Amino acid sequence: MLEIIKNLEQFGLSTNAARAYCSLLKSNPATGYEISSQAGIPRSAVYNVLSKLESMGLVSGMGEKPKRYIPLSPSSLIEHLENSHQDSIEELKRGLEHMELDEEAFDFWHIHGYKNLILKMKEAIKTAQAKLFISAWKREIDALNIELNDAEERGLEMTVFSFCALNKEYGKTISYGLDENELQEIWSPKVIMVTDQDTTIMGSARDQDNSRAILTQNEAITEIATNHIILDITLAGSRMDFDPNPVVQRVLKRPDIHLDRLLDSK
Repeated sequence: MLEIIKNLEQFGLSTNAARAYCSLLKSNPATGYEISSQAGIPRSAVYNVLSKLESMGLVSGMGEKPKRYIPLSPSSLIEHLENSHQDSIEELKRGLEHMELDEEAFDFWHIHGYKNLILKMKEAIKTAQAKLFISAWKREIDALNIELNDAEERGLEMTVFSFCALNKEYGKTISYGLDENELQEIWSPKVIMVTDQDTTIMGSARDQDNSRAILTQNEAITEIATNHIILDITLAGSRMDFDPNPVVQRVLKRPDIHLDRLLDSK
């Protein structure tokens, strides 16, 4: 119930309105007094709450003295919310399209907090069309499991690098197989992700509010991030005795490149 109330709040309902609607789903029709008692809403506030729900089309009142209320069915509620928010999105889209904006001002989006970091990474994976390169620790890879599986099923060309031992491989996976807890005693977790070679997310992946990262489509940053992952893979090949060139060549689209030979010559 609490999760449903939180979800309804995200669609603009107050806490009391969400409680009243959920109460009616469990027991209807019901009077304002009954809803007040069942939902824990003060009697002084419950009728204003029900009036607001009526104006939103989410409940319907019938009869008088006492007036009783019935809720919109869950399936109709979902359809109602989808339609109303789609209309709002279309209006917003039309309004924004007519604004004169400096696109360069949006080159860097700062991401604050671990939850927001994972959310942005999930969104980027879902919208990727062709390629995905990612360097991350086990915890972050696990958090992205559903999205990475979906991306693999969509046929995305995926390259995954991690210093940590991973539970699952996605696309071409290279891992040192280190224990994450032991690694954390030395380093703080970091993430680098490049989708379609034009969008980059990179930064720290500390717990809770300590995470700081950026999302950008800046070409220079994307090239630096891609090269960072390539270098990690090349060094892993040297230390773990495997040929990194097929992966590096695929990422760079350069079948002639042999970065490991260049490093070995130094």
